[in-house]
Amino acid sequence: MLETTPNKVVDAATHIEVTAKTNSPATDPSLKDLAITLDSDELRDQMAAQVKATRLKFTSSASLQMFFFLFVAYCNSWGTGFDSSLMGAMNSNSRWHKDLKVPLTGGYLGIVTSIYTIGNLSGSFIAGPAFDRYGRRWGMFGGAIVVIIGAIAMATAQTSGAYPSTDMAGRFLAGFGVAIVRSAGPAFVTEIAPLQWRGPATLLYNSLWLIGAILASSIAYASGPMKSSPSWRLPLILQVVPSTIVVVFSLFLPESPRWLVANDRYEEARKLLEASDKRWYDYSELFNSKSSRYRTFLVVSMACIGQWGGSNLTGYYQANILRSIGITTQSHLLVFNLAYYVAALGGATVGSLVCDLVGRRKLLMFGCLSMCCCLIGLIGLTSQYHKGQPEVISNLTIAFIFFVGIFHSGGINPLVVAYPVECMHTNTRAKGMGLNNFSLNVAEFVNTYGAPIGLKKIGWRIYIIYAVWNLIQTAWIYFFFVETRGRTLEELDSIFEAKNPVKESLKKSHTVGAVSAEDIKSLMVSRAQLISTLNRVNLRFRL
Repeated sequence: MLETTPNKVVDAATHIEVTAKTNSPATDPSLKDLAITLDSDELRDQMAAQVKATRLKFTSSASLQMFFFLFVAYCNSWGTGFDSSLMGAMNSNSRWHKDLKVPLTGGYLGIVTSIYTIGNLSGSFIAGPAFDRYGRRWGMFGGAIVVIIGAIAMATAQTSGAYPSTDMAGRFLAGFGVAIVRSAGPAFVTEIAPLQWRGPATLLYNSLWLIGAILASSIAYASGPMKSSPSWRLPLILQVVPSTIVVVFSLFLPESPRWLVANDRYEEARKLLEASDKRWYDYSELFNSKSSRYRTFLVVSMACIGQWGGSNLTGYYQANILRSIGITTQSHLLVFNLAYYVAALGGATVGSLVCDLVGRRKLLMFGCLSMCCCLIGLIGLTSQYHKGQPEVISNLTIAFIFFVGIFHSGGINPLVVAYPVECMHTNTRAKGMGLNNFSLNVAEFVNTYGAPIGLKKIGWRIYIIYAVWNLIQTAWIYFFFVETRGRTLEELDSIFEAKNPVKESLKKSHTVGAVSAEDIKSLMVSRAQLISTLNRVNLRFRL
């Protein structure tokens, strides 16, 4: 419930204040108990109107300050991108395989790669409760600290004996820390960005992990020719750079307004949010109503779609695919690894910027169908491979590998975290993102562990599985995914409470005019005059 007093109108959910210059209760007793009560629908509509009416200039001081806040949050994503590229780079580095005694194919390679994912899975259990209790800033800060410790452990691993336990521990810790920042970072960006930029700002979060991937690939390419362990140690230690930026600046950021409201930091929000359950172990809010279950269903679905389209195969195990078509030189493998992520960044940037124009559903379906076509191309080319084939065939194969990464980065990757953040309610966003991260890593573990085994056992036929799955994903999105484009986080509540959320989300949004300070002043004066008149009439009747 929202109440307005003669001097101030407080929007508790977004902390918007509109001041009306009217007589104070001290000077006009008739205004003392004056309050205007709005029902829930009016509240939601007016909140949306106020948010949409508040637009920042791109060059204003407030905008520039917000861009710095977003930059710090984006560093979490860049750090995550380091790992995605590093394992591809390490898999292309013969010195890394030799020093750490990691085979080129098979299940052992899958274990080495997926230990990061296991760490991520473990971190998912505390990610939501941690930054729900202590805030988005502390979530980013704590997660970045753990990532730094893990990166140092990986870079200083000893090369004696079997695969060094310190490197495995480092990958586990890095994954554990990323689970926390991957949950806290996008929630911070979505909740602090104004509606006019919320779409691109949130979508760019997961897309800009490619910055880290490109930097790591470039460093790995430059250090690759070294004949000693720094050829693989140097890229690993530089993973600390983006996390260090987060550690230095995150605690200077403002806390997310919606988190403050959800944690009863404002008196005006207590009645509105008193049902919120902040017990760290209790995830029942994700399942205790039909709308909550639908939100959770979409969060888990988005996690699977983000991981099972085929991009992990062409990213993590690109070197294995290239070796299967006769490209075995380390320098060539490292160049292709770098070029792959540069191309993917182009796709991610375009996808992030056009998503508000085409909508979330259409962009996701486009990504799935495009990857399906590219995988069909890979099936046709790799199934006919033989030594001595024309070079143009190998080049075309490489092009299709790149297109899988480009279309995934443009159509799927921007929404992997942005869509779940938009779907979750403020009170459940932290735990919902923790569940999203857990689901992402379960799906990723299946990929990272199973893909090298599949490549070894069935070769090019593994692309058939991914192609068919992309068709299934396209149908899944069409029938079940709601459209969140152009809606405030509060407007989405009514969509999920509808009988058919998908159909409701495709309707044109209901808009109302924002109440201005002058409107409020006029309303207050009119009601005060009415009360004064009624009081005089009542007095006459008594006389």
